[in-house]
Amino acid sequence: MSALLVDDFPAEATTGTPSADATEETATVVVTETFWHWRHGRIRVWETDPHPSGQAIVLLHGYGAMVEHWRKNIPVLAADATVYALDLLGFGKSDMPDVHYSARLWGEQVRDFLDARRLEKVTIFGHSMGGLVAAQFAHDYPERTAGLVLVDPSGYPPRTPSDALFRILRFAAENPLLRDVSYWLFATPDIARQGLTSAYFNPEAITPDLVEAFVAPLRQPGAKYSYLAVARHPDDFFVKAPNGIHAPTLLVWGGRDRLLPPRLLKPFRELIPHAESVVIPDTGHCPQDETPAAFNLAVQRFLRMNVFDLG
Repeated sequence: MSALLVDDFPAEATTGTPSADATEETATVVVTETFWHWRHGRIRVWETDPHPSGQAIVLLHGYGAMVEHWRKNIPVLAADATVYALDLLGFGKSDMPDVHYSARLWGEQVRDFLDARRLEKVTIFGHSMGGLVAAQFAHDYPERTAGLVLVDPSGYPPRTPSDALFRILRFAAENPLLRDVSYWLFATPDIARQGLTSAYFNPEAITPDLVEAFVAPLRQPGAKYSYLAVARHPDDFFVKAPNGIHAPTLLVWGGRDRLLPPRLLKPFRELIPHAESVVIPDTGHCPQDETPAAFNLAVQRFLRMNVFDLG
């Protein structure tokens, strides 16, 4: 167990107010890092001190990311709730076993984590692939979902495994020799930087520390299993919600997202008709990290008005 004082975060994480009319000065926040032993392996957890309101937020990162991608948001969110950020199985500093990764497997990880911490109902945040997991969780476990914040989510519209490109990628991912060679070519700082360049609108946001944070997990022996999971089982990576999603929902999108462009707001609004939405201008695929002040303001207003009843 280790404790990270708010001073351990970059300056953007410790600022108190993105806007004086909507947030109060953020108090010193201590984030504790622990490892929770799940049935598939150890899971890294960041959590803040218990909040007297009893409200809880769970943060789920995107593909290839980790809990640090929420470092600029946790202090603001901790003003209203206890905050838990999880490294999904196969990413960050969580274990990376050779298992059948899917949105529903990670949803089970969240469910079991809530059971382990005796949390009945939480607000789920999900970025990119984590948004897919959060949306699927909200459908599968509506009784455990108080609210939902989807940040440039993936998973809709569905990709079909019959696509020629997906068939080629799946063949390569399931062939041990091709899998190892393709992963060896993929897992480099240059490729990680290229990916971040596509994900961020402002190139100045791509710091050496950010690149290293994304490269470090790639060096782990089991990373090839989780990082190639989409290619191995593409049908498991889109939202399956025949019963709809009924939790209060906020869709947040970067207005300059090149990976998942804002036009995808339309199918997500069709999937969740009651959802509110915010598009943050001059922002790429990672608004929570690239423009944290605008992001924090939007989500705090939504939570206080629609979930925490603090409006």
